[in-house]
Amino acid sequence: MILKLFGHENYIRILQTLRKKNEGLRFSQIQKMTNLNPTQVDRALKFFRKEFLIIAHTFKENSKILFEYELSKRGEASLEIIDKLGNLIQKKEVILGKSEVKEFQNIYLNNNPWR
Repeated sequence: MILKLFGHENYIRILQTLRKKNEGLRFSQIQKMTNLNPTQVDRALKFFRKEFLIIAHTFKENSKILFEYELSKRGEASLEIIDKLGNLIQKKEVILGKSEVKEFQNIYLNNNPWR
């Protein structure tokens, strides 16, 4: 599951957004906050639900059924792993090389809205 996250930069962005907000977000809010198209958000949310990275809450508003998504404990743990990996990669810059460290930072840390 963690390896699948690394293959999808946008998945990390959405999880980070949910962690930053620390409250339930609706689909349209996630889309606006991450500046992603609906297909990307939908695909990510389906993956997150399948892997138990988010919790989906349903509620009714004006005869419409709406969903709010929040980060689960498993989702939070996954982001903590990515944070720790980022710290380790930075510490090993001399061995790994600046370009590899920069690549990780560009993908994961620059998309990290709470840093």
